[in-house]
Amino acid sequence: MTIGELAATSRLKPSAIRFYEKSGLLPNPDRKNGRRVYSSDAVHRLTLIGFAKDTGFSLPEIAQLIYGFPGSTTAGARWRKLAHAKIAQLESSIAKARAMESMLRSIMTCRCLTIDQCARGLAECLKTHPGPRAKRAISR
Repeated sequence: MTIGELAATSRLKPSAIRFYEKSGLLPNPDRKNGRRVYSSDAVHRLTLIGFAKDTGFSLPEIAQLIYGFPGSTTAGARWRKLAHAKIAQLESSIAKARAMESMLRSIMTCRCLTIDQCARGLAECLKTHPGPRAKRAISR
């Protein structure tokens, strides 16, 4: 199939397909009369790339998934290793987002008249209940 047909089938722009080729995620296709000719395997590879991107994997991580890394030989083993690391990242992001939400909900009770009054009150509060960033700010 041509790059136009592959683009239509995969719902990607031809430029995205060429980018994946250039980055090594999609093998270079055969050429016929100077034009790219793709096999149906290209559709499957693009499906895999799209799924991995949609689940938060970066292009280098997708390359590791496709081509492997030392100590993992099967696709399933690569998926497990990368998914485990991605889940840990998500859990960390979720915890950070919850902490941010808590701080924002807390600050919504502010009754200060000036920003300077608020800053002083916040500094006092952080001295008694410091978070990681507050500890650094207070120690300066």
